Amino acid sequence: MAKAKRQPRGLGRSAAAAEESTSQDGQKNGVRFNPLSGEQKEKSSNQAESGAAGSESTPMEGQEETASLALKEGEAGDELAELRQTYEAAQKQFAETGAQEYLRGTIHECDRMLRNCGKEVYPSSEFNYIYASALHDFSLIGAEPEELNGFVELALEHISHAADLLEGDMENTEDWKWKYYLVAGKVYLQKADSLYEAQEASDSKKEFTRLGKEINTTLAQATNLLDAGFKLIPEGEEKHVVRLDSKSIEKVGAKEHEMVSAAVNVALHADRFEEYDQRKKWNTWALDAYRMVAKDTPESVEAWQGIATCLHSIVGWWADQADDEDEEQDDDEPEDEYSLPVYSTERGVMSLEALEAIKKAIELGRKSDSLSSDLLTLGAECHLNLVNIAVGDAAAAEQSKLAVALIKEAIATFPDPALEERYAEVLAEFEEIAGNEKKE
Repeated sequence: MAKAKRQPRGLGRSAAAAEESTSQDGQKNGVRFNPLSGEQKEKSSNQAESGAAGSESTPMEGQEETASLALKEGEAGDELAELRQTYEAAQKQFAETGAQEYLRGTIHECDRMLRNCGKEVYPSSEFNYIYASALHDFSLIGAEPEELNGFVELALEHISHAADLLEGDMENTEDWKWKYYLVAGKVYLQKADSLYEAQEASDSKKEFTRLGKEINTTLAQATNLLDAGFKLIPEGEEKHVVRLDSKSIEKVGAKEHEMVSAAVNVALHADRFEEYDQRKKWNTWALDAYRMVAKDTPESVEAWQGIATCLHSIVGWWADQADDEDEEQDDDEPEDEYSLPVYSTERGVMSLEALEAIKKAIELGRKSDSLSSDLLTLGAECHLNLVNIAVGDAAAAEQSKLAVALIKEAIATFPDPALEERYAEVLAEFEEIAGNEKKE
């Protein structure tokens, strides 16, 4: 392993902020966020209704039982080793069955260990990494919408503690350090989500601009952490996942899986930006990740589809400008873009590259029986991009025919009223043009 560099510090709130939390309305208060407080209230209510007042068992004691499992030989009594095993079991249990018992148990155990350690911060970087990871995982599958910000803030708190402790806790980190960087990056992407929601709700231009800058800073933190994690993933490391279109569990390369997952997330953030530079910047990060996966795993449908998606998003910026006929050319638009021969422009080059990538994805999808309406319609939209910039009516007409063929295949193969409605105007326009050509 390469010589460790100084760890990032101050990633979230400082240790002094451990007692703070974020309430449902986003305001700080003096009560520490309890991630599973709703369950505790429900359990207490059920006990009261069932006449359990005479029992010595408390809600927390009952909940801690969810963390129990058979321990590996020699690790019983080592609470950090037990916590590690509980979290590993939680990930395996959820991948195999979708059950959350061990994940809840991991969070309860972390909370118990933190209360019992007698300090504001549990003095182990691994503990704080595990707590942040469990909070992040649960926020995706078990948290109510109004609780999400609380989970994110608490996960950020423990990621910050893990970062602060890593420098003095470098022994025995090889097995999980890469996971720390990845979960830290994912939590920061979640933070960017909450900032974007706040930006949408802002009622002043000043606040909107401030939040926009904070979103970019947060995305930079997230992608830097993810890049660091990608570099540390052990060669040959695998991960159990459940494909969305399958009930079976399969092993995939951890690096491929993590890079594709992160690229999907960052690309979604990129689509939110109206400024060309920012749209391109974050799509380019995702694009680089997809290209690395495609290089290492050329049969990856997700990678080729991702490449096309990112390029299509960047190209879409020009389409957005063309649709806005009442406004002057945007200042962010690259100079002389429209005065150059069309296929030598960035828009033209990216449109062609997007089309080649989606053709590859569709080809692989057909071969692996993983073709989807998303693949076909993205292919159609890539053809339509070229209709808008094609030189000559014949070239535009050819791209239109290819686009319509893919749209019709998607509707025929994957019947969906929403899909038909989405492309009804395109198909009607094409049929009208084709009818006029026959009359002539």
